[in-house]
Amino acid sequence: MVRGKSGERRTHCVSVRVTSEELERWRGAQAATGRRELGAWVRAVVTERLTGRRGVPGDVPVVPEVNAAAFEQLAAASNNLNQLTRYSHEQRELHAAIQAAVEEVGRAALAVRGLGPDRVTADDEEHQDVGGDR
Repeated sequence: MVRGKSGERRTHCVSVRVTSEELERWRGAQAATGRRELGAWVRAVVTERLTGRRGVPGDVPVVPEVNAAAFEQLAAASNNLNQLTRYSHEQRELHAAIQAAVEEVGRAALAVRGLGPDRVTADDEEHQDVGGDR
């Protein structure tokens, strides 16, 4: 995880005393965001309040839980493409499966973003003919 800006060290420490009930509420809210460290969660909440923007500049975005399976598919497809590319470089010829691997990476990337080939977006609906023919 990125911890602040590159080349910048955090040298100050801020301590806050809380009750057991407050700590329980904080930890519940922290868990809901997927952040593992309470300090990072507090920094993000304060930064959001001060800037009006979510998160802390430089943070690595968390993949939503609903997309975890799609992310694993994307990682596997990317690995396959990488292996095929390596083969092609070593053999000095394009492996026949590269095009299929590229398409697989594209589909997996769409799935991670919650999109897919069958999903119709608002832009698609605006461009459809009234009769349904294209």
